[in-house]
Amino acid sequence: MMKEKQKTNRVLTIVLILGTVTVFFPLYMAAIIAFKKPSEMTNDVAGALSFPKQWSFENFRQAMEVTDFWRSLGNSLLITLVTIVLAILIHSIAGYVIGRAWQEEKVSVLFIYLYIVSGMFVPFSILMMPLVKQTAQMGIGNRFGVIVLYLVFYMPMNVLLYSGYLKNIPEAMEEAANIDGASTWTTYWRVIFPMMKPMHATV
Repeated sequence: MMKEKQKTNRVLTIVLILGTVTVFFPLYMAAIIAFKKPSEMTNDVAGALSFPKQWSFENFRQAMEVTDFWRSLGNSLLITLVTIVLAILIHSIAGYVIGRAWQEEKVSVLFIYLYIVSGMFVPFSILMMPLVKQTAQMGIGNRFGVIVLYLVFYMPMNVLLYSGYLKNIPEAMEEAANIDGASTWTTYWRVIFPMMKPMHATV
């Protein structure tokens, strides 16, 4: 038994080592090439694997200039932050309405829920070209258009998450707020919305 366990451990060790090399070798090559000057790039295997003779950040500087890195980074941050805020606000409201209607078994709202969730089954490759043409025709082939598209693409998954999580929040919380004189909006923003923090983090 001990010998078999030792053999198994050796085999696992070898597999893990091979897996580690397979993962880290491309990363090593990418890092080494990034710091090398063009004159140091040779067809020699030993030369390609060796460390740079002189570490240079010139490649990074040129790449940042060619790609307009800081402007691209600013656009990405702006689009991401605005999309996250709007997704949490809009999708959580939709999930709240649908989740409570699901418990009341309203057929019309259930149909809307299934219609929204069915968007997860449409491959992006099918929508890609039509969306490019449509956004260009509508004049929103810009950051605003990207934000709108993100909101639409992530809506099926987010509504699924919010409506599913809402079933774990007892309706007694809302009933207590209504007894205290809170309106539907007040109940949502002050009672339900804070209780959905795990789903906000997931979104």
